[in-house]
Amino acid sequence: MTVHLIAVQAAMRLADYRDAETFAARVLELAERAVAGLDGAPKLIAFPETIGLPLLLTLGPSGSDYGRVAGSGRVTEAAQRLLQTYWRAVLGTAWRFRALGPEALFLARALPAYRAYTAAFAAAARRTGATVVAGSSFLPHIELEAVRGTHIADPRVYNVAYTFAPTGTLLDRTAKRYLTPGLESHLGLSRALPEAQHTFETPVGRVGVAVCLDGFYSSVVDRFDALGAQIVVQPSANFAPWTRPWPPDPSVTEGEAWLAWGLRAHLQGRLHLRYGINPMLVGGLFDLQARGRTSIVCNARLHDAETEGYRGVLKLAETDDQEEIVRVIVPLKPRCRA
Repeated sequence: MTVHLIAVQAAMRLADYRDAETFAARVLELAERAVAGLDGAPKLIAFPETIGLPLLLTLGPSGSDYGRVAGSGRVTEAAQRLLQTYWRAVLGTAWRFRALGPEALFLARALPAYRAYTAAFAAAARRTGATVVAGSSFLPHIELEAVRGTHIADPRVYNVAYTFAPTGTLLDRTAKRYLTPGLESHLGLSRALPEAQHTFETPVGRVGVAVCLDGFYSSVVDRFDALGAQIVVQPSANFAPWTRPWPPDPSVTEGEAWLAWGLRAHLQGRLHLRYGINPMLVGGLFDLQARGRTSIVCNARLHDAETEGYRGVLKLAETDDQEEIVRVIVPLKPRCRA
């Protein structure tokens, strides 16, 4: 059979997070653009890392805080404004869950952000009939249960990606294992255990999700291949200039390093893995500027391709700072061919 693999290089704009309805409309617009004109073959749409994160700043238990944070020059300033207003609630959350620092703020605002994030992507999956990997957000483990309703079941906060079936039901939650030094490691986020990174069946094949930095680690991709995954989705957000010298090796650029040593490289020679989808975030939020060229890559042993001199690249976004939809239609054969 053939399947459509689609990566959304989405632009981050604070105005899109004004309230839950605005966010849902924005996600739906992107999803409908992603599938426009395609035939009835199974589809997978992948969104970038942290696309749900701004909801933690703009949505609170009492409603929208967009007006409160919109004038901030920095993310830290926006967080300080919220703390000044809701310090009692944050302190109560910190005491209840024994949480410290930014983690307490995330927990105090987790439920409204979770509801808006999951509702938006579930609706997009239903409308488009596609499997949707909904980027990620910083959230604890949240459960829906008859007596307690929607509640925080485990207060540890993760960078977690949700995946929705074409029916709009939740298929999987995959938390990030390897945290980005500095940014994530200072925010009180927890690391996923290796066994939390699993694979799951979808209409486009068996999928594994590696949130950003996880896709650079061979052990993560090893595990997905051993579990029989055919596709790895790597939602990413890179807050560094795409053309800057790469700090570990200044002889190459940031963008060259992603292609040379990232998911494309780790797919080569695999037994089961055929394709990788790496949607990148672009645009600006306060002082954060996201840059990156979205890519769809392949195991060249099973599906030969080359783009811009890189073997195993099916398609690249044209820019590193503009919103784009990157999509391919590819064959999907039985998982194992020795």
